[in-house]
Amino acid sequence: MAKILIIDDDAIVRDALMVFLTRSGHSVEIAADGVNGLIVFKNCLPDLVILDRDLPGLSGSEVMDGILATGQKTQIVILTGYDNIEDADHYLNSGATAFLSKSDGLSNVLTEIDRLLGAARQQAADPGYERAPAAEPPAPEAGRILVADDDESVRAMLGRFLVSQGYAVFSAADGDAALAAVEKQIPDIVLLDIAMPAKDGVMVLKELSEKRPDIGILMITGNEDEETARVCLRNGAFDYITKPVNLDSLATIVKARLLVQQQKNT
Repeated sequence: MAKILIIDDDAIVRDALMVFLTRSGHSVEIAADGVNGLIVFKNCLPDLVILDRDLPGLSGSEVMDGILATGQKTQIVILTGYDNIEDADHYLNSGATAFLSKSDGLSNVLTEIDRLLGAARQQAADPGYERAPAAEPPAPEAGRILVADDDESVRAMLGRFLVSQGYAVFSAADGDAALAAVEKQIPDIVLLDIAMPAKDGVMVLKELSEKRPDIGILMITGNEDEETARVCLRNGAFDYITKPVNLDSLATIVKARLLVQQQKNT
């Protein structure tokens, strides 16, 4: 299994991750600040580092720079207590492998770590893996996505993920804001929460379907709203996903829809 280093000054987060990762068979080292984190890193040369963005002393950004300067091919997962899409984009462009929010929950962090380590195992097992050209992310101008959800943490989580996939992302916190956003910048796809205050997702769907039938609308719903989601399919939505959102499924749905739209436009 993998060698993992956790650098986080929050003992609860640090210890919880250590317990779960150790139970999964990984070798885990820990550090409570950036200075010690770099020392431990150089001593153990881990496969993956889980790095808190907000550390005492050396910041997460400084620690990441120190890790990258060693030239080691180590995956770096940034953890933060704050949701900021622009911040995520900065870290990902600077060398981080993933950018995750603590507010998304421990299970999402562990799922992402499993995914990253699985990809690394595939690379190690396949001698031709490195020689194969990497798939380029979709160009932002070919994939503009509006995320409309009244839950700020959901908007931030989906926004971060979609930005990491190469899409241009903007967001809205309610139905009226979503309609206004579409008027300013026409998206290719709208991720539309059904349960929003005032003008809900169903009302927004009806307006958008009439005004902009070329926009792909993907409904976001809680499990209890699945019947409403099916009604939305009959009223112009192309699909729906349930919360908590499976990001791998979301990526597949979005790519497929964009491909269909591109074929229609050619």
